[in-house]
Amino acid sequence: MGARAALLHAITNPTHWDALILISANPGIESAAERSARAASDTGLAQRIIRDGVPAFLEFWQQTAIIRSQQHIRADWRGSMQQYRLQHTAAGLAASVEQFGQAACPNLWPQLNKLQCPILLISGEHDLKYCTIAERMQRAQPQAQWIKIPDAGHMPHLEAPEATATAIRRFVQQL
Repeated sequence: MGARAALLHAITNPTHWDALILISANPGIESAAERSARAASDTGLAQRIIRDGVPAFLEFWQQTAIIRSQQHIRADWRGSMQQYRLQHTAAGLAASVEQFGQAACPNLWPQLNKLQCPILLISGEHDLKYCTIAERMQRAQPQAQWIKIPDAGHMPHLEAPEATATAIRRFVQQL
């Protein structure tokens, strides 16, 4: 969700940004039918969170294909993440899904051309969906660089922190 928030802010306020680093970013759902289906799915997920509670939701969510790769995060980091996640409230998580999930956010694909600053797109090589999205974003943005982090999934900054930090350092040095 961090990349989604940064991308939305950068498109809304392009003059405020000198550069943009986006990890596992998605500019949005383009199809009205897909957006509607996702909204229905998100509503169901929010209801499930409220009904079953945070621990049950986390158990389910952490086994989804896109999140499962987080099992490769260092054990001490993963433990801290889990402690923080368990502090969430069911109402807060449900609101997050419904109010800032993919279906609730605007489709930013048509507005990508507003970004004129240097852009670094990062995705983990095992996150095929977000690699495809990053590749498409790079084609839409000639100034964008795309780095695919080896042996990482949806959270390359935590699953392969050294490789991700190296990519970010190189990008920043070019600025």
